[in-house]
Amino acid sequence: MDETKVVNAMHRIEELYFQTNGKCYLSYSGGKDSTVILAIIKMCEDVLTIPKNAIPAVFCNTGIELDATLQFVKWVKKNYYENIVMIKPEKPFYWVLKNKGKPVKSKIKSEFLGRYHRGNTTPNTLRNLLGENGKVMKCKIANKDMHLLHPDFNINVSSLCCEYLKKKPFNKYAKQNGIKGYITGERMAEGGVRGLNTKKRINSGGKLCTKTKGNHIVKLPIIDWTDEDIENFIVEYHVPLSRAYTEYGLKRTGCFCCPFSLEVDQNLKMLYEKEPKKYKASLFWLKDVYIAQNVQLPFDLEYESERAREWQRYSVMRYEMMLKYRPERASRYYPSTAEHYVDNEGKFK
Repeated sequence: MDETKVVNAMHRIEELYFQTNGKCYLSYSGGKDSTVILAIIKMCEDVLTIPKNAIPAVFCNTGIELDATLQFVKWVKKNYYENIVMIKPEKPFYWVLKNKGKPVKSKIKSEFLGRYHRGNTTPNTLRNLLGENGKVMKCKIANKDMHLLHPDFNINVSSLCCEYLKKKPFNKYAKQNGIKGYITGERMAEGGVRGLNTKKRINSGGKLCTKTKGNHIVKLPIIDWTDEDIENFIVEYHVPLSRAYTEYGLKRTGCFCCPFSLEVDQNLKMLYEKEPKKYKASLFWLKDVYIAQNVQLPFDLEYESERAREWQRYSVMRYEMMLKYRPERASRYYPSTAEHYVDNEGKFK
């Protein structure tokens, strides 16, 4: 393990602690990266640069956490780091789904899909959903997913689950406790939006390990750590991990039913085998979303039967949207079951 990176991470944590006069916390998920940061905080305590248990590790129980994660966080509080603070959202997950909508594909795609289905078909919305001049856009809808734009698509799409289940509870905690800054396990090596935001921040003259969010200083102690750094540190410093990693084989933890994951099919298979009650809950809440994303679960024959039936309809919807928005490619997506969905004049029902 590169000791320079460890020392730098310690200094970044110490800097935030003194910058905020101790009014800071660790945003703790029970996952690998945030537990590594917890270990580094303990190292700061050991060399007396910050007081023992001075930085609370705040864990938000969203109601859709793995049993393995909840059990691990409780174990950490009892055996590893005493100052674990548990918070909860004011609104439960099912309330968010019912009243605000469901997450589909990704957060940014859910945002623009929600706007589109609520009637916002401005050039900006369409440009983001359909792409522009071959430009790669994070919210562009792929050809295989064009049914998501159909007016008969009956899932209310929204990107607000994180807002209600995570952001609002942490904001409330910060306000009640006079918080001036917090620590996260964000890393450039994760890529995606986080990696892009880091590059933008540095290119605009910002700091690698520090950013601001509202009135809060956000410190990123391991922003420059690679996946290999994380693994080496865990082994060298005997960092405890959740069964989600050691037994379930997950690479990341989080909301167990989240459809944003690129490996949602594997995550659901894991739930089916390891936490079957959570698997049933996932299908109860989000089966329609998984089917709309064509998530295939060959171990669940009942689900697969429903997915096959629903995709006959989605195939037609996709073709109609391809004709409307990408007619030059539509012929490739002509549904094989189209004859069941056309009237006597050859028009789709």
